[in-house]
Amino acid sequence: MDIQKLKAGDVLLFSAEKGSFISWVITFLTDAQVSHAAMFYDVPEQLIIEESPPQVAINKAFERFKGREITVRRLKEELPMVPVIKVAKAYLNDDEPYDQSGLYLVGLLLLYRKFTPSSAKQRVMIRIFKKITASIVDYIHKHQSPGKEPMVCSQFVAQCYANAGPEYKLKFKKGLLQKSATAQLEDKNLIEQVLQRLDQEEPPQTQRLLQSVLEPEKETFLSGEDLCQELKEAFLDESDIVSVSISDEFTEAVAQFAYAHHLATTGQAVELSGQNVPQLLRDLNDYENMFTTPGDLLKSCESLESICVIK
Repeated sequence: MDIQKLKAGDVLLFSAEKGSFISWVITFLTDAQVSHAAMFYDVPEQLIIEESPPQVAINKAFERFKGREITVRRLKEELPMVPVIKVAKAYLNDDEPYDQSGLYLVGLLLLYRKFTPSSAKQRVMIRIFKKITASIVDYIHKHQSPGKEPMVCSQFVAQCYANAGPEYKLKFKKGLLQKSATAQLEDKNLIEQVLQRLDQEEPPQTQRLLQSVLEPEKETFLSGEDLCQELKEAFLDESDIVSVSISDEFTEAVAQFAYAHHLATTGQAVELSGQNVPQLLRDLNDYENMFTTPGDLLKSCESLESICVIK
């Protein structure tokens, strides 16, 4: 099948980008061979629409498909795609601020996974969470656009369908992260482990963990690719000793990530205190119910059928 036979609204799932450590981490954490999602947008012009940092953008299909395998999935029910494309165009015209270089997706994948990372993994993850937090806060300060949720590529596709009307909303089986949890030692994801940790601390100790100001640190200026390269090495290190608990610094980094997510989503600043942080963490944990990965669109979406693979 060639590009000319694609239809508006087709879901496009990209294989991992060669040489990209961010792509590698996404496919590793989701146990799926795809790391990016987009949607076919304009048939005559052969354009796709996608979350493309820092916002939704349209691009030439031919250029974006180079060097990648594209799995094409299409809505099983024959419905007009005009409402879906109209929603996508609204996001485009609204200049929505979306995630930076896929790192936001990596951060959420890590937080929703049910495992206790080793000390080495925690050290890398802390820097990833701090970089994401700094980028969200920095974007809001520069663009004065709080209340616009940072959306990952696959969530953008799913949201276009959901906003088009109830008959378009994509239906999913149990997500990849939830299914993989049965093979993991922990019964709590990382957000739930942080909540448990805070619940066990005395109020003064909790406040001490959360007192840092949300400012970019020198280490956060490492690129997302550099950080994900370190994370890949930590995941593949067979000598790495499993940790029994999460550290103070890890707890603080996750709490700050939850704060930044709240600020970006609602536009409402709250005090980063022991009283408010648990609710911010619970809100972020509840977001998992709406969270969609590229792997979910490939393996778990019952509303779509696979049409072909473009190589």
